[in-house]
Amino acid sequence: MLKNPNKIVNSIIYLVLVSVGIFTIFYQINFDGFWLDEMNSFYVADPSLSFQETLLRHNETDWHNPKLFNFILKNFFYLIGYDPSLARYLPFIFGSISLFMFGAISYQIKKDNTFLITTFLACISIYLIKYSQELRPYSLLLLTSSLNIFFYFKLLNNPKKKYINSIPFIIFSIINYSTHPFSLIILFSQFFFSLYRYFLFKKSIHFLLFLYLLIFIFYLVINLDYILIQISFKKYMLSYDIKNVLDGFYFPRFFGSKIMGYTYLILLFFLIIKNRSIIFKEINNYLFFFILIIFCYFIPFVYGIINTPVLQDRYIIFILIPVLVLTSCLITELKNKRFKLFLILFIFVITLSNHFIEIFKRVNTKPQFALAFENIKDSGIKNVILYPQKDTSYPVGNLVINYVKNINFWVKNNLDFYRYEELTNDLKGFWLVCYKPNLDYDCEISKNDKYKILETIKFYQVDLSLYKLK
Repeated sequence: MLKNPNKIVNSIIYLVLVSVGIFTIFYQINFDGFWLDEMNSFYVADPSLSFQETLLRHNETDWHNPKLFNFILKNFFYLIGYDPSLARYLPFIFGSISLFMFGAISYQIKKDNTFLITTFLACISIYLIKYSQELRPYSLLLLTSSLNIFFYFKLLNNPKKKYINSIPFIIFSIINYSTHPFSLIILFSQFFFSLYRYFLFKKSIHFLLFLYLLIFIFYLVINLDYILIQISFKKYMLSYDIKNVLDGFYFPRFFGSKIMGYTYLILLFFLIIKNRSIIFKEINNYLFFFILIIFCYFIPFVYGIINTPVLQDRYIIFILIPVLVLTSCLITELKNKRFKLFLILFIFVITLSNHFIEIFKRVNTKPQFALAFENIKDSGIKNVILYPQKDTSYPVGNLVINYVKNINFWVKNNLDFYRYEELTNDLKGFWLVCYKPNLDYDCEISKNDKYKILETIKFYQVDLSLYKLK
């Protein structure tokens, strides 16, 4: 006779949900080409470079991010090969493991089948799927944040095993904070929550304070040079993004559309207000997630006032952990069973509908180099020039050339690549390929009187211009 049949059924459902989520990440993993930041990681992580050369490249082009992800990516390329079509399997791995962690964290908070709701919402989250298909550190940030939070609750829920659980908590905390500086918001939230438990409920705090201090010291030692560079900035490249913060606190971005974003935001506000007595008056762990959500906006806002605005939605990708856990758990705390069932079915239906729309009606949001080069191949003119980079302070041209070179377009499509400075009368005609990361980017070679434009074809962020000798 089977023991705990409900537990077995729940485990099967959990594994099925995660498997569907993993398949969805894998599906269309290379739907888009690389955008500039992905080209940057690909450029820095070239496995043929020495450690020192990789470090120099990182400091030259990716100084605003910690080094950890790029060096992990470099070693990944050592194992599988330096190929853009394989590169996104690393974030795929990180994102897939993260899907397991959402349910695991939820179960630490509420020991019932609520974790299945959390897992479902995570596994069909279009935001998590897309960032698990992007060659940047945000999938790693999500994974290490979830592991950090999971072992934090293991520490709180099982004091008898605090020494055992403190080891992975320390390790994943240091890795987490070294992945992206915004993850320090989690540390501040844990510290604040520990103070709350101590002053209101006389919960022991000394061991946790020791761990926080130890983790912070190790973090400073490992990342001191990076921290000093970041705080030296008086102006940041994303200072304008306040308009998107005010538009639903990024929820429209987190959930795929304004309708979905504001639906989740209003629902979360309603559930927090409806269950406020449970959150603030009982000794439970809901308040930690509420604090984490508040701090995700409050701490960057304060830093923006003191120094310069820095907030961007992907920097706080880990906010989806408290949002989805609180939404799931607080729905199940409602007393009215019919209303509870209605909300669960409602959130399931609209999220699943949005998921199918986002997946099967997906549009290109990144440079369409592949489509552009297919058009060149079909034109019969095989000479190609990648437009030179004007801004010497940031080598966009190097990133693009490195990306294109490793896709091997000229091998697959028999294309001949030339440098802009190699233009001679022997070259009767050529395609000028121009990557346009912004609207102000000018691609014309108007100063060269030897050639005239016959036609221009525009793809997303990539323009093709056919030039012929006059």
